Amino acid sequence: MVSIADLDNRIVGRIVNVACYGATGSSARLSTQGQLVGMASVSRTWHELVRPHLQSILIIECQPTPDVSQPSNKNAKRRAAWKSPAINGNSSSKKSSGTCIWQTNAELVHLLQQHTNGVPVPVSRLRVQSFDTAPDFTGFVAAMDNARLERCRLDTVTSLVIMEFIGVPTAVSTAASTLDSHTENGALLAAECIAKHAPNVRSMVCAPWNVSAAFRQLASPLSLAYLKQLHMLSIPLATPLRSDSQTASSLTTLHIHAHILAASGPGIVPAQQLQVLRVHDAPAFFSWEAFASTGDSDQLEFASLTALGIDFASDNVVTTADFYSSINRTKSSVHVTMGRDRRRVVFPKLHSLSVSKVPYTYAEAWRMFIGAPVRRLAVAGPYAHVRYVDTRLLHALDSLDVHTVGAEKSSHGRFTSFVKMLLGEDSNVTCAWLRHSEAFPLSVPETVRWSQLTELCLAAYVPALALLLLVGQLPSLHRLVVQRIAGDACEEEIDSKMCAPWGNITAPAVPVSTSVRELQMHMGGGPTARIPTLQAMCYVLLCLPGVRRLAVKQVYCDYVRDFIQSSAQSHPALANIELVRHVFIAAKSPMFVLD
Repeated sequence: MVSIADLDNRIVGRIVNVACYGATGSSARLSTQGQLVGMASVSRTWHELVRPHLQSILIIECQPTPDVSQPSNKNAKRRAAWKSPAINGNSSSKKSSGTCIWQTNAELVHLLQQHTNGVPVPVSRLRVQSFDTAPDFTGFVAAMDNARLERCRLDTVTSLVIMEFIGVPTAVSTAASTLDSHTENGALLAAECIAKHAPNVRSMVCAPWNVSAAFRQLASPLSLAYLKQLHMLSIPLATPLRSDSQTASSLTTLHIHAHILAASGPGIVPAQQLQVLRVHDAPAFFSWEAFASTGDSDQLEFASLTALGIDFASDNVVTTADFYSSINRTKSSVHVTMGRDRRRVVFPKLHSLSVSKVPYTYAEAWRMFIGAPVRRLAVAGPYAHVRYVDTRLLHALDSLDVHTVGAEKSSHGRFTSFVKMLLGEDSNVTCAWLRHSEAFPLSVPETVRWSQLTELCLAAYVPALALLLLVGQLPSLHRLVVQRIAGDACEEEIDSKMCAPWGNITAPAVPVSTSVRELQMHMGGGPTARIPTLQAMCYVLLCLPGVRRLAVKQVYCDYVRDFIQSSAQSHPALANIELVRHVFIAAKSPMFVLD
């Protein structure tokens, strides 16, 4: 029998990478870190592979004070009794008198470093996290001091991450929640402690975006302390970025709430060096003023910006009259923009643009991006607003994600016309996602001009024959995802084309497309899925003889599985079938992610 210590180094490397990711990844609890010590003790090879993963990150975790007086609270007892296997019972921090205990992995970090001769171990990342309780900062400073006593070198920390998983807030408040003075003062002391011992932080991020008011209170003074040196700031703040002596002159990536940005004042974040910007909860007429220096008069240029995301707080209707009213001007000599500004706002290097909850009902709002080299566009909102996207943006796109929501039934026909218009426009799009929150029939133009399209996802009601008519005009299509295939609108027509008897579906004499290699469909309908829908799906498969990989989701019934497998036997190229039984899970757009 081969010993675990004698495994091939490549195998060991993969095992260690998976284990370390699970123990130090973004959703890892502190208690999982102790398992790495056992791995490191297997052999010198294992030790050398584990050590860099654990030593690079110092975790300070807020854990709830367990109520061990309740016999049924087994999880609390386990947390209360938690000891790392190599720490011999010594706690990594002291128990607080508040509602939580702050613990660190400092002893484990130092334990894995051999032959230090008393030299502190350098740490590059500091993560402050909370899983089961709202953070109370009593005891935080003691935990930081204890990490230093364990000879963790914090002046090498360049990245600060805040994590919170306690029933994440579902709604973003535009104003900070009220904190009691105890928590507010504790957050301030914790921030001062971090800034003192880790003075070289260049990146501040959080996950998820909507952390609690307590963590926002912690982040605000830190953002000001590091303002001049920060390269990345992606965390909600409780107070504005406002400083009389400095600006965020090194900042290249910024995620920020619009109300914090507006209160920060002009020029606090110069536009010139920003590369990635996302504005959260923006009003329709948010101001660009925070990015403008005093010398910007007629034009505001984001010279280095490559990715821009604007998440509006509301998709309530906004008109051009509202825009002019917001700046107290008439139409003369005013450039209409998203947001509110008298100047011309330009983006000479913008490649990725994402806009959600679009409120504008006029095309002029999009014209500020016409001169930009936009390659990726993601837009979401009511159909009545999305349809105003300037189609000239389509001509240079590589990727397009259109997601319409909340359309009334009376708008379905107009939305179909909108999609038909999009497909008829000249475009170099290679990846497209067309999503709609309501049911609508897909209408295909006589000539589809998306000849470069290689990947298409239709997350909407798609009759099978309309789908095949579209696919037949996409000569480069390689991957097709259909999340709501249906037979309602044309069941009788499909039946007449494919020898309707159960289990006897035949392919057409002439294939619809031979370019499609991967096909993914969602059965829908739950355990009561209808046979016509199933027949339509199998007919689509047989019309695409080049498909090598088939994935069907929401396969609840044995007869569905058997029927698909039976039909697939007559497919000439199919090499892999994946039938998945689960509830509907929306496929993730391959579009750029700013979060």
